[in-house]
Amino acid sequence: MPTKRSLISATLLGLPSLALAHGPSRGPNGGQLQDIGGYHGELVAQDGRLTFFLFDANDRPLSANGATATAIVLGGGRQQTVTFAPRPDGAALVASGDFRADPSLRVVVQLVPSPGQPRIQARYAPIEAAR
Repeated sequence: MPTKRSLISATLLGLPSLALAHGPSRGPNGGQLQDIGGYHGELVAQDGRLTFFLFDANDRPLSANGATATAIVLGGGRQQTVTFAPRPDGAALVASGDFRADPSLRVVVQLVPSPGQPRIQARYAPIEAAR
């Protein structure tokens, strides 16, 4: 039978891995995937272009039609705000601006998933910039 001390040790050793399990991860499109409100959002950064994919809580893709979003982009010593628009296929939101997709890029996405819903936001530091 395990002792109280061994149970506490096992619990404490498991805590760091639990914390990492809820942090940002790589999404199916190669971008950073993380929680945004009750959804999951994946941000893919390329030079001058951001693509944002929206998923439900079970990681099933959602249509971007009806969603509105803006992003505050911090990169190259500048800050700019860009506005997303749905891609023609409705699979994602896209925005463009004057920035380079390098490891120092930081993006705050503000999303209204559909009309009448509250605005939600997430902070992204893209895992790897796509060129």
